Amino acid sequence: MIVCSLCGGTDVKCAAVVDPNTKEFIEFGYEAFLDGECSQCGNVTLTDPNEIKSDIDKRWTEYTARNGSRPNFALCRIVRTDNYDGYGQARIRIGGPSKAVEKCNTVAACRDLDELKTLTDPDPERGFTLVECQAFEFRPVMENRIYLIEIDGESIPVTTEEVLKLYPEQHNLTQDDIERYAATYTAQIKSYRGCERCLDAVLVRRLLDEERLMKPGESDSFKLQQRFQWFVRIRKEREKPYAPFRYTVEAFCLDNIQTFTRRYVKLEEALLHCLNGFNENASIPDRYRSMDEYLTKNQKQ
Repeated sequence: MIVCSLCGGTDVKCAAVVDPNTKEFIEFGYEAFLDGECSQCGNVTLTDPNEIKSDIDKRWTEYTARNGSRPNFALCRIVRTDNYDGYGQARIRIGGPSKAVEKCNTVAACRDLDELKTLTDPDPERGFTLVECQAFEFRPVMENRIYLIEIDGESIPVTTEEVLKLYPEQHNLTQDDIERYAATYTAQIKSYRGCERCLDAVLVRRLLDEERLMKPGESDSFKLQQRFQWFVRIRKEREKPYAPFRYTVEAFCLDNIQTFTRRYVKLEEALLHCLNGFNENASIPDRYRSMDEYLTKNQKQ
């Protein structure tokens, strides 16, 4: 039975081909059962839940026969019932441990195939209706573990989910990758987010005024707001190994895994480069041409 994909009502109409002279019905229009008008919801996507359930069973049987195993994701077309805007594509998780986390975004998780098929029946409270199962697939899923990483003497808890959120999907992290380096780096970034000091005119003046007091090996840290937020550490180097460079900037993006490192002869150069967003593109003019210009424009701070 053809129903409205939003409310599930049967009072719907769709396009048909009719002889304009005899008013004789000839056939239904192209994909007439996919779009129509609901007396309650207006112009909407139409759906046939029973037909979609049969197609799901067919695709499931074909997948398991071809691969000798069960899939754990269904690639589907859905209709949002809470904010209708036509079709949308989404993945739906099938089975697996309750404390698992996947690398791809999903719109829902089902215990099994039977529960997946119930999503074809419109339910306004659910938020979406499954209107087509395009394919089944298997994607790596890991257990959502908690790692305790020591950073600067503090034990930082990090979950698998937090690691996968920080690292782009194309990195294809494995459990071994997370244990070897990704959890540690995520804990490091999580720790840096706790820094409360931001680079402003007050801090710039203090750092420049107290530069003579800074000893080799010492550092100062602060947050820097650009397109993303960064944690920046400026360290005074021991002169011989890095001469003529005396300062090193290490910057870590707090929203992704970007990093930036560079050495400078003067502290003022390092701070100005930070204030200009690490700009190294000669075709893009710097926001501030000098430290005096920055301090003049921000003298009220």
